[in-house]
Amino acid sequence: MRAGAAIAVEMILPSLETGGMETMTAALAEALAARGHRVGITCLEKEGELAEGLRRKGIPVTLVPCPGTSPLVRPHPALRAHFAARAPDVVHAHNGVWAKAALAARAAGVPAVVHTAHGFSIDEPWFGDVLRWWAGLRTDLIVAVSASLRDHLVHTARIPASRVVTVINGIDTVRFAPTRRSGILRKALGIGPETPLIGCVARLDPIKNHALLLEATALLVPHIPDIHLVLVGDGPLSASLREQAETLGLGGRLLLAGTLADTAPAYRDLDVFVLPSVSEGTSISILEAMASGVPVVATAVGGTPRLLDGGACGTLVPSGDPAAMAEAIRRLLIDPAGRARMARCARERVLKEFGHAAMVRAYEQLYRQAVGQHASLIRREA
Repeated sequence: MRAGAAIAVEMILPSLETGGMETMTAALAEALAARGHRVGITCLEKEGELAEGLRRKGIPVTLVPCPGTSPLVRPHPALRAHFAARAPDVVHAHNGVWAKAALAARAAGVPAVVHTAHGFSIDEPWFGDVLRWWAGLRTDLIVAVSASLRDHLVHTARIPASRVVTVINGIDTVRFAPTRRSGILRKALGIGPETPLIGCVARLDPIKNHALLLEATALLVPHIPDIHLVLVGDGPLSASLREQAETLGLGGRLLLAGTLADTAPAYRDLDVFVLPSVSEGTSISILEAMASGVPVVATAVGGTPRLLDGGACGTLVPSGDPAAMAEAIRRLLIDPAGRARMARCARERVLKEFGHAAMVRAYEQLYRQAVGQHASLIRREA
C-alpha cells in the first residue's frame, strides 16, 4: 500500500454503549474518516447510544449478531458475509470480539487483522489466555494500550513479541480543557460552586469497583461534612450502588448521573476525580480528567501509574484500601494550591504525551504495516 493511500477499516466491538473503549473507538473512527479513510463499525451484541451520533457523521454502524461460543472456533457465516460485502483492507477488533472477528475476517479474505487489547475482565473464563493465543494466530498486529498489557500478552498469552506493540490511548485536548465550572452536576445536586464535589466517570461495572469509592466517601464525611459524590455512567451495578449509598448514609450526597452525551462539562464541575478500578489498561477517563485540569486519585493498577507519572501528576493508592483512598482525597480537598499544582502538571503531561492526533497517526501507520505485510506475503507466494 502506497503512503498516503486511503485505507478501508472496519472496527469490530461488542457494542457502542458509552464506555472508555467505545468512546476511544468512536473517536478513532471519526478521526480516520476525517483523514480520508473509509471507516465502518460493526457491533456483535447490540448497537448502543453512540451509534446514532456516528451515523450522523457519515460512519456506517452495522449490527451483526454473533452469539454463543461456536464463532470462536469456526467463522460465523453472517459475519463472514458481512466482511466480504464491506471488503475492508483491515478488520480492527476490540475487546470481547477478537476471536470471532479474526476467524470471520480470515475466512472472508480480509487482507489484514488488527486487535486492540484495552484490558482484561475480572470475571473472564479460565481459558481467556488460550483464547487470546488462538485469536493471535489469526491476527497480524496486536495493540496493547499499556506496557503491562503487552507484557501479559507476550509472557502469559504466549503471543510473539514481534507482533505486539504498545499504543497509548489519546484524547482530544481541545474538547477536554480547563475552563470555568459548568454547573451541570452541581445544579442537579443542588449545591453551590464552593461545596466539595468528587466524582467518577466510568461504566458501573464490577471492574471499576465503585463500591470502594462509596466506602471512602463515607469515611470522609466526619472530616468534610458537606462532601458530595457523583457517578457518571450506567451499567449493571446501578441499583446495588444506590442501595450501598443508602446503607452508608450517603443517599443525600450521591448523584447517579447516568450516561451523559457530553462528559466534558462534568469533569469541569469536579474538585477531585477518582477512579477506584480493580484493573485498567490505559484509562480514557483519567486522561480526560487530567486534560480538563482536574486532580486525580486512582488505584495503582495496570497502566494508571504510567499515566500519572508514578504519582507526580496524580495520587496513586492501593487497590481495595478505602482508608488510603479517603485520606488521599481529603488531602487534596483541604489544599486548593496543591490541587492547582497537580492539575497543571496533569494537563501538561497529557498535552506532551497523550494527544489524540499522535494515537491516530500510530494506528494509521499500523494499518499500513499490516496490509503491507499481507501484500509482501502474496508476492512471495506468487
